[in-house]
Amino acid sequence: MTKVATDQDVLNKFKGRFEEIKQVKDDYIKSIRLAALMTDMEYVFRIPLLGAERITAFKRSFPEIMSLYQEVKEVGVFNA
Repeated sequence: MTKVATDQDVLNKFKGRFEEIKQVKDDYIKSIRLAALMTDMEYVFRIPLLGAERITAFKRSFPEIMSLYQEVKEVGVFNA
């Protein structure tokens, strides 16, 4: 029997990946890995990037996912 990953399982894997990325010393590599993490989260969870109402509804429905996404975004060194 195949185990189906739940959203929580997937979210926990993303959290682990984020913790690993935060340890990277090189800002350039860190920024690339954080951007890739955000892209992967957008794809897997279908996070809306456009439309204020859609984004607000997603935040309301999936606060834990959006919390991690925002944290990744804030830690990002995207101007490196």
